[in-house]
Amino acid sequence: MDLLMPGSLDLRENYVHQLQQTINAYLPTHRYVGEALQNALDAVRDTGGGRHEISIEFDFASQEVRIRDDGPGFPNDPRLLFLGGGRKVGRGLAGLVGVGLKVLLFSTEYFQLRAKSDSGSLRFSIQDAHLFSDGSAAIALDLDEQGLFKPDPEPLSSGTELVYRFPRLENGKSVQVQYLRDVRADCLKANSLEHAFGETLSNARDQGDFPNRFAALIGVHLLRYTYLGLTVVPEELSETTVSISMKGFDSEENVGELAALSDGQSECSFNLAPHYFDVDEAVKWSPRNRRRPVLTDKELANGGRGLARTDLGFNRTTYSSPEEFELLLTNARGELSGDFQTYRARLWHRINSIALTVGRIKEFESYLPGGAAHTFSANGVVTKHDVEFNRGQNQQYVRCFDINVDVQAELNYGKTQFTDMHLVGLLRRFLNDAYATTIQYAAANFVGKLRSVSEPTEDAFLTRPDLESDLTQKKIPRDENDVIALTFELAGMGYFQDYRWYGLSSKDTYDARAVIRRSSDAESILTETPHEGALRVVEFKLRAGSIARDFNREEKDPRRLDLIISYDLGESALPDQYQILSLDNSTFSKIPGRVFPGVTHVIYDALSGVEVQVLLLRPMIARIFAPPEPGVLPDEVQDE
Repeated sequence: MDLLMPGSLDLRENYVHQLQQTINAYLPTHRYVGEALQNALDAVRDTGGGRHEISIEFDFASQEVRIRDDGPGFPNDPRLLFLGGGRKVGRGLAGLVGVGLKVLLFSTEYFQLRAKSDSGSLRFSIQDAHLFSDGSAAIALDLDEQGLFKPDPEPLSSGTELVYRFPRLENGKSVQVQYLRDVRADCLKANSLEHAFGETLSNARDQGDFPNRFAALIGVHLLRYTYLGLTVVPEELSETTVSISMKGFDSEENVGELAALSDGQSECSFNLAPHYFDVDEAVKWSPRNRRRPVLTDKELANGGRGLARTDLGFNRTTYSSPEEFELLLTNARGELSGDFQTYRARLWHRINSIALTVGRIKEFESYLPGGAAHTFSANGVVTKHDVEFNRGQNQQYVRCFDINVDVQAELNYGKTQFTDMHLVGLLRRFLNDAYATTIQYAAANFVGKLRSVSEPTEDAFLTRPDLESDLTQKKIPRDENDVIALTFELAGMGYFQDYRWYGLSSKDTYDARAVIRRSSDAESILTETPHEGALRVVEFKLRAGSIARDFNREEKDPRRLDLIISYDLGESALPDQYQILSLDNSTFSKIPGRVFPGVTHVIYDALSGVEVQVLLLRPMIARIFAPPEPGVLPDEVQDE
């Protein structure tokens, strides 16, 4: 059976494209270990609870992972290896339609599945499935005469075992490299391994919970950024142990600079239980001969009162009923504020619980991987939704609290977002009302006065680096206004010949409108009088990658935006959904006539498939004002 032919031959190209789109929607962490781990957790839940063990083996030298569970066993149904071939909705599981297994399979150079169920055993393996996008060779599955998986010659005692190995790809595209890069970025934030959270990793090792700092880093990341980090642990998983063994992590060739955290070990093992890592656990690792944060659980009284200034500590509270949710909307006069009537009618019944921790910024950075976070979770599974706080007078306190709102919701294929975006909008409104009413004041009372971000400041101009050019703007751009000024100065010098600008706007959702002539357009497009709908939508950014946050907050829509003009490319704020691609790696490489002049990159939305073109000013200016090479005449002299 060919896994790239779910139907007729005519569907093959479309199916391959759909597979690639689906894989792009998944985080490297989910592909490397998350999806297989989630399937194991779901298998255990399917058994109805009791004592269970899931084992994970990481071999960082060979980039191979082995995961085994003692659940009911993978069914003998090859159709489950096609997209849409399985469905988990209504079974109380984390997965939606069983997509993750296919994402994993088609990311590997070797994939083997063994299982033992009441109906018998099975075993199959697949080589080089990651080459599926070539579309030339079949991804073949060897089945028996009845079209089923063949029996395992050495059957497991029970459950399912996955063994998979990732290909070694260049330019940092290996799944293992991307995974470890995300682990470091999520937990340590800074470039240095000596980041504040590094001390907590040392404490975890010294207390004996982990054999070395690398193991502590991987363990904490699993408990904060994967399905193992459940904010609400279902009863079926309450007695489940996840045993983890690792090897090959002491070599920079295998794990990069993280090898410094191996503490001289090359192999190790440790155990975890499903739960969400919080400050309580991190504080317990602190040495007793040093100052340790005080942990309190005082309720936020009216208007956020009830918390007193604390020298070193965290205050943790949990809200689990509509009456308790409304405490977060009760002002200093004891009155409910915000849109509480709407929340009563449409939101309270969807919320399972709210966990709120208040503390200082530096202490969060020391005791939580990545510092304080503001997250939503679907029945315990934490998402990647961004929560923007734009209400309240004291925005400096936004980083002084960690909050998770767990709701009854379904996740998208990549399990990074809810499928119900109206629910997301309602949750964001509620949290902003809660912050403006109680949380900002509670944080101020607990940590003391912070400098207000609204206090007047003076920017420095003369100390900025020089823009080495003959432009009237002498300094390198620092914000969006600089980018706009540069663009129009270059336009005035004749470097945007194929652009006709029709104005900027501070009232519109997007910055500007223009007519832009592409190579496929007639010259007359620049002289004809356009109608409003024919104008191209343009957005200016200091760094193009920052637009990802606007997309995620739904402040901007990639489907409405034609072009981003920025000084630098930067990095995507949400690189797994909104990816920065060179023009050669985009769909525009096949249709160059649709490319706007000067464009070199695109921002690609992996969920919708939309690509927004990007024009960069920095390389453009470097080319324009580059000194001539010796012996090469300027363009105008050559023309004569």
